[in-house]
Amino acid sequence: MALPLLIGLAVGLLFLLASTQEGPVARLEVPAVEPTPEAPSAKDSSPGPRPDSQASSQTDPEAGGGATRVEAELTRKKKEPLRGELERVAQTYPATYGVVIFDPSTGESVAMGADERFVAASLGKLPVLMALYRAAAAGQVDLDDEISMQASDVQAYGTGVLYTYPIGHTMTLRECANYLIKKSDNTAWKMLDRYLGRDYVRAELYSVGARSTEYWIPNTTTPNDVLLMLQKVSDPSYTTPDLSAEMLAVMTNTDFEDRLPQPLPEGTRVSHKIGYYGSTFADAGVIFPEGARDAEDAYYVVVMASDTGLSTSRTATQEMSLAAYRILSEPAQPTRNAPDGEAQGS
Repeated sequence: MALPLLIGLAVGLLFLLASTQEGPVARLEVPAVEPTPEAPSAKDSSPGPRPDSQASSQTDPEAGGGATRVEAELTRKKKEPLRGELERVAQTYPATYGVVIFDPSTGESVAMGADERFVAASLGKLPVLMALYRAAAAGQVDLDDEISMQASDVQAYGTGVLYTYPIGHTMTLRECANYLIKKSDNTAWKMLDRYLGRDYVRAELYSVGARSTEYWIPNTTTPNDVLLMLQKVSDPSYTTPDLSAEMLAVMTNTDFEDRLPQPLPEGTRVSHKIGYYGSTFADAGVIFPEGARDAEDAYYVVVMASDTGLSTSRTATQEMSLAAYRILSEPAQPTRNAPDGEAQGS
């Protein structure tokens, strides 16, 4: 009689332990698949202006106090010069590149290998940020809810600091998202992936149209899919104005400011996410020139490179970032009207 009793107690104990483990949140329903959306119109990310921009600028009377505002716009006339600069950089620093630069105010873009698949590395953390804040906007989670680190979450490799914390360390979901992005923390990634459920994150990607991205394994994506993720982060209608602004803030002043942001003038705000693994390196962000009022005044840059090294890819990314800023912020040249009788050409 003693043996069956012991077996019963052991089974009950195992069941109790299993029931106390945090798993995917039961109240999160897998999102319904929606049609591929049009490029969203973003509002209300509102970075504050800072002085001393080195780029061409003008005083914005609506901003008050003589605030400087840098106009950055990708027009059709600027596309070929920008494309030429991207190709020059790619030839100077040989690698396999996927690049897309997009201006929502004009709808114009310049792309190079933007549909090619690359290892996403830590760009794979963007879908988790999106899905978490989307769930918060829908009332499915509260960002002040707590999450505890489990032994299975610990990722003692790559980037991050949470792996040095004791098992059971507790933080809010909002704090975990900060670790996820600002420190690109791999343990935070595992924690939020467990909390949301991998199928939930994948379904959210699919529902917004990022269908060339393979989340987690094999963890690949394309520059165009990453652009779509950035657009969703920037679009207040995807979450809420406050949550969109919060995500963009989380993506600024990270521990990895040596790529897209590094060459840009002071006063430029860059909300971005980096990634690197093996010979693949990437940075993708929303660039807010000084005085930008919302994401309609911003532009998007995604640079992915494979078959290269850290130093080479970093320099190439910096040069592409600076070229985009310089060309987009150049004042538009007025068209000169020809005098009567002067040949106008064709």
